[in-house]
Amino acid sequence: MPEEKNSGAASTATGVNKAVAAGGFVLLVLGLAQFINAYDTTAMNVAISKIVQDLNTTVTGVQIALTSYSLVMASFMIIGSKLGDIWGRKRAFTIGVAMYGTGALITALSPNLGVMIFGWSILEGLGSALMIPAIFALVGTIFPPGKTRVQGYAVIGAVAAAGAALGPLFCGFLTTYLSWRVSFACEVVVAIVVIILQTRLSIPKEAGRPPRLDFVGAVLSALGLAFVVLGVLQASNYGWIEARQPLIIGGIDLIPQGGISPVVIFVAVGVLLLVFFALWERHQTRINREPLIDLSIFRTRAASAGLLAILAMMFIQAGCLFVIPVFMQMALGYNALTTGITLLPLSIAVVLVASQSSKLVEKFDPRILVQIGLLAMSVGVAITAVTMSSTSSTWTFLPGLLIIGVGMGLANAPLLNLVQSSAPAKQQSEISGVNRAFSNLGGSLGIAIAGAILISSLMTSLSSLVAQSTVLPAADKPRLEQIVHKDARTVSDVQLTTYIKTEGPPQAIANELVRINAEARDGGLRKALAAVGVLGLFGFAMSFLLPRRQRAKEVA
Repeated sequence: MPEEKNSGAASTATGVNKAVAAGGFVLLVLGLAQFINAYDTTAMNVAISKIVQDLNTTVTGVQIALTSYSLVMASFMIIGSKLGDIWGRKRAFTIGVAMYGTGALITALSPNLGVMIFGWSILEGLGSALMIPAIFALVGTIFPPGKTRVQGYAVIGAVAAAGAALGPLFCGFLTTYLSWRVSFACEVVVAIVVIILQTRLSIPKEAGRPPRLDFVGAVLSALGLAFVVLGVLQASNYGWIEARQPLIIGGIDLIPQGGISPVVIFVAVGVLLLVFFALWERHQTRINREPLIDLSIFRTRAASAGLLAILAMMFIQAGCLFVIPVFMQMALGYNALTTGITLLPLSIAVVLVASQSSKLVEKFDPRILVQIGLLAMSVGVAITAVTMSSTSSTWTFLPGLLIIGVGMGLANAPLLNLVQSSAPAKQQSEISGVNRAFSNLGGSLGIAIAGAILISSLMTSLSSLVAQSTVLPAADKPRLEQIVHKDARTVSDVQLTTYIKTEGPPQAIANELVRINAEARDGGLRKALAAVGVLGLFGFAMSFLLPRRQRAKEVA
């Protein structure tokens, strides 16, 4: 009998060890995919000036690529989560990684902005929309409920934080000493490794008949989200309410100068499509057909307020990580590596605070942590906007970046946990897809609105400074004003000086143009960053609607 007991104990221990080893391998495969996705969301911010130079484009062009990448993910994340249920989560994951790697390869070889947008924004975005929901769903499928599953999600979250933290630094190093293209090439290598390793993953078959895709709901949701963000993007060129230039498509003047801005039209169409989407989903539920989203997941305060808070959190994160690197490179002349090093305190703060989030949640109400975190993010952005100037050093950014990082680390995990826990087990795939859609939508809006405010402020300031200048000849001012309104761009002093030399104006006029550009550019960047912080307070307001954690006495 003792021998049988010892044998049984040894067998159990062996089984546990195998399970632990298998779980570790699963997390290795899924973690690598999560790492390159998180890395990609922050890496390219430090390479903006190099991409502008290499592809002969503008900051606005790179902004469109950045925004489109987040837009595609936001538009298709819900569809991607549903396709994971239809195709099988492992298959969806593998297809997503393959698409992502193909997009990264095309981007690494791209000769112009158009090819880059196709590879990076579209293919990588669609690949992420399949890959990311599958990662979270596979963790929930493979790991049993309880502590083991929580630890699995914690590992994936830590890997994502590490990828986001290393993005600016690693890409900054590659961009400075090699090329930004090498960064995408490294992602291709990782994607190939993941595809090879996933063949060894053993995924339990899902019981029941696979669901069907709600094609009408999928189209309405994707188009609605796309029109909203595309509308905001038009503000850089056309203004918010009144069109500052005509909208011409195919040689046809659709909207004259001074007419209603395309921003209003696009956003209105997007909102209308999303209303139709909600009505259609309700109709699908009433006739007992499977909707793309069960709208009942929005009925709890944890989901409805939490998703809006996530949107605001990602809005602040994406907005500040777009504006601050542009300021460092355009106003201060930092290269990609210096920009990455300057941003490193933010990344370190995120990782350190996030690693303690589980302990903090045990001691404090998650809602309090979320409120402190979101408020800290806005305060940190405001401090950075006030203190940064043309004489700033790396140390100038330290206080604001640390506060932003601490806020992100405090708010992220408790907020995601509140939202995910708001849905029952059968709706975890849906809430995960909606969660990531709101996250990416917030990122898209952060970059789009920050860029729109930047260009609007730049145009206003340039026009005013040109008109006030006592150095520029009065006869040249109308022409300069026309150039500003037609093609205002964020350019560095070096870029403008190089361009002016080809025109050959007197030195005094050249110096005045550089001064005007610097003053308008730096002021526009500060206003854009300040706007990100102020608008981000919406998330802080939403956090007060989150449910409190009930204490033992209250439950009793």
